[in-house]
Amino acid sequence: MHRSGVFLLAAFLLSCSGPAPEQPAVVERARSVHSLSITDMDGERQTLLIAGIQGPDRDQVPDAAIQARAALDALIKDAAITHSPIAEPDRYGRIPSAITLGDGSNLAVTLIEQGWALAWPREGQDRDLGSLFDAEARARDADSGAWALGAFAIRDTDPNRLAPYLDSAQIIEGRVISAATARDGWVFLNFGLDWRTDFTAVADEDAVARFNEAGLDLMALEGAVVRTRGWLYELNGPSISLRHPAQIELVDAPPAPTLPR
Repeated sequence: MHRSGVFLLAAFLLSCSGPAPEQPAVVERARSVHSLSITDMDGERQTLLIAGIQGPDRDQVPDAAIQARAALDALIKDAAITHSPIAEPDRYGRIPSAITLGDGSNLAVTLIEQGWALAWPREGQDRDLGSLFDAEARARDADSGAWALGAFAIRDTDPNRLAPYLDSAQIIEGRVISAATARDGWVFLNFGLDWRTDFTAVADEDAVARFNEAGLDLMALEGAVVRTRGWLYELNGPSISLRHPAQIELVDAPPAPTLPR
């Protein structure tokens, strides 16, 4: 597998039981770049979370976040939409939903393709992410929206260069130097020689089971070049918690073993 053909591994392996019926609604306003207030056909107000996306960080890149919000406002102005829930409401009462605009376009795909959002898998929100990853690749290639502003980037695994981006959503690419399993069933993908300071992607026992169900053996990634996406935090160096199989993209397979002559 070559670098020029990034294989969106788990994004296409995941399946769901089928979308819920689409429901018409009128948009009241955008609450953030991720969420909308709507009024349904019964006159009830709800808050929808646009499933599968992550916008620019308001604290780290405020200018990009403002422009992303303006792009969303332009898309939903005076809009009648249809929406279908894909998961239970989150802790804020927002309903994760697939949203279709009046012209038939998917709101998440449109925001991503314009460069104002990333494709963002979330635990419990299983849906076909292929169209979102495709839209992201087009936006990245075209240097659209927040990509042109430097708010979105594919970063390398150097812990010093990652340090300024702690506590934000990031995409990070590098070679898995080692894969290790702890006694509690957790898996650690180490991207450097010193696990105490280097970048690490971490999956707990439940997440490992979800990856296995999706056909992805995390331990088999040793030596592979992979792209991970998630919230970057500090745990013995910069780390990402793996909760959804589509957080991993296989860029280049592990090298073939060297056989003795």
